[in-house]
Amino acid sequence: MKVCDVFIEQTFLNNETLTYALNSMSACEGGRVFVKLQGRRLVGMVHKIYELDPTTVRYKIQPIEAVIDDKPLLTPELLACAKWMSYQTISPYISCIQTMLPNALKPKSSAKRIKMIPIVRIISSNYASLTPKQRALIDAFEGSDVMRVSDARKIYPGYLKLVEKGILARDEIESFYVDKPIEKVMPRYDLSLAQREVLQKIQLNEARTYVLHGITGSGKTEVYLNLAQQVLDHGQQVLFLVPEISLTPQMIERVSSRFGQDVAIYHSALNDQEKYEQYKRVLKGEVKLVVGTRSASFLPFSNLGALIMDEEHDESYKQSNTPYYHTRDVLQWRSDYHTCPLILGSASPALESYARALKGVYTLLELPSRINDSLPEVEIVDTQEALHHKENANLTQRLQDLIKETLDRNEQVILLLNRRGYLTWVKDVDTDAILTCPHCDVSLNYHARDKSLRCHVCGYQTQAFPKNNDGTPVNLIGGGVGTQRLEHWLHQLFPNATIMRMDRDTTRIKNAHENILSDFNQQKIDILIGTQMIAKGLDNPHVTLVGIINIDASLARNDYRSVETTFDLILQAAGRSGRGDKKGRVVIQTFNPNHYAVVYGSKHQYKAFFKQEMTFRAQAKYPPYRYLIAVYFKDKNQNKVLGAAHTFVSCMPAFDGTIIGPYDCGKMNDTFEYRIILKGKNLDLMIKYVQSALESYRKIEKVGVSVDVNPLTLMA
Repeated sequence: MKVCDVFIEQTFLNNETLTYALNSMSACEGGRVFVKLQGRRLVGMVHKIYELDPTTVRYKIQPIEAVIDDKPLLTPELLACAKWMSYQTISPYISCIQTMLPNALKPKSSAKRIKMIPIVRIISSNYASLTPKQRALIDAFEGSDVMRVSDARKIYPGYLKLVEKGILARDEIESFYVDKPIEKVMPRYDLSLAQREVLQKIQLNEARTYVLHGITGSGKTEVYLNLAQQVLDHGQQVLFLVPEISLTPQMIERVSSRFGQDVAIYHSALNDQEKYEQYKRVLKGEVKLVVGTRSASFLPFSNLGALIMDEEHDESYKQSNTPYYHTRDVLQWRSDYHTCPLILGSASPALESYARALKGVYTLLELPSRINDSLPEVEIVDTQEALHHKENANLTQRLQDLIKETLDRNEQVILLLNRRGYLTWVKDVDTDAILTCPHCDVSLNYHARDKSLRCHVCGYQTQAFPKNNDGTPVNLIGGGVGTQRLEHWLHQLFPNATIMRMDRDTTRIKNAHENILSDFNQQKIDILIGTQMIAKGLDNPHVTLVGIINIDASLARNDYRSVETTFDLILQAAGRSGRGDKKGRVVIQTFNPNHYAVVYGSKHQYKAFFKQEMTFRAQAKYPPYRYLIAVYFKDKNQNKVLGAAHTFVSCMPAFDGTIIGPYDCGKMNDTFEYRIILKGKNLDLMIKYVQSALESYRKIEKVGVSVDVNPLTLMA
């Protein structure tokens, strides 16, 4: 009897497979099937197919309901990668499979949600009796035997007459990607001596990880593109990853104009159909170079020659839910599999990456100066001093003066404020209570555009002027500054300037991000305000002033990496100014002008910052000196969650490390969360201990649990 072991995404199954009989059906390993489980029709992923002696089985094996795929959805490489990732992240194998596939192909999908295109196909060459118009339609096929119905209708509205004659037949095929014409060719730049030396040190056909440390504007992108050209010339493929917010139209245009139609773009803004079509192009080998974000790291390449990870320090490379993988780890696995180099590029490499480079685990490459040898002039403004002079601490007089001077020169301004909304908190004066979300333990933010109070965690929204039980309005006051309030002030101060805000509220519509940046690059916008999405990826020679508003909010995060992320933000934001021939300026407004992250960030002194921050990490026993594993417990019942966390601790074997918690992480979306942190020196042992504890825990508790190996944040 032929049977198959199937993975099904059900929490109670963990990493177990269920066995089903194939009977006469022809399934494939790595393909999807319909199965019945507890009376429900579900979709599963076939893990293994084999012969089983029915006399050795004491129970009835249920048959599969139907086969969905006749070919594997994942290559053997990606199936092996999913197995590795399942172990490394302590996650269900099926969750790793889900992560790798575009939505249209995920095992949980009940069917392929693939767009089909109506076509006509030539099935006979008997053209003798055709009219001139009918013959014109046949000629338009131009050697192909397939044409879209929409195109056939334009050429000859009566195309169905050819169907009746048996010349054409109607059919459907899967939608396919159509290349957009490349309208602009970006110039190639002559490489500097430092860039050429970096390229010469990168060994192709060798599984080695390189850390490319280059300050903003040093020409890292040109190094990437030249390396990609070398790989493509060898007939191999290239994966070029950037953080989501750095994948600007400018970057896409730059790469596409260099390499033509062999480029695929893969990121979260694509809809399900577009992602599927790009996935299929890579699987068929139709593209040689992919530019994408984190999800592109799982595209089905067959012959990778180089992997490039720009802004490798960026937190968006870490998945924020199960499986909690880091893109850097996945790319290192694929680098080993394909025996090709991995380049980790950044102006401020993650401390872990730079430390490994100094130890010789990675190879360090450096671009120490800007292409134009001109760093922007950075000025630190003490907002405590501004308050003393009764100035607006969020928009100091010094910054206002510099904005005016910049606008008078017809140059552009970027203002970074990493907090959206208008007011960041609202208080009931009569009760002195901060208004909070009823579903989360966070304060509500006031949004002026629609006069609403919103939760930035779960999306809850209510009217901004609530009433008491007796119908009288609640007496409210608010405080804090978000991007909307900053925009309001700027309109008052500079009424003739064109001001645009770019944050999550203004970029919800598809292509909004692209349209704003296009207008900014064409100098249709004078002042661009935004959250951290404007701190990276912008290369506009007309920007000569960058203002960083309230950097203290980043420093104040109760997290061991808050200082590092603050330094990164300063360095990246400052790097947007003076990228052309004009001298740039940067203003950092802060209550902590002497903090080392601010001082070193303002001077672009990464190595000095690295040395001081590593001293703190060593003393506090944080990464890279220790490994961390976070275990999360979630349930609607707070007492059950706390009890489950204590049960897990009791199931943990003794190990040479520290168990911290359980900690109360508060309520989010009506769900209570507690967390346990494990800290130790041997990651492999820590993973084994957690897996052992989970096996025991799941025999006792039903409360949901998830694991984050090497979390980037310990914030609730």
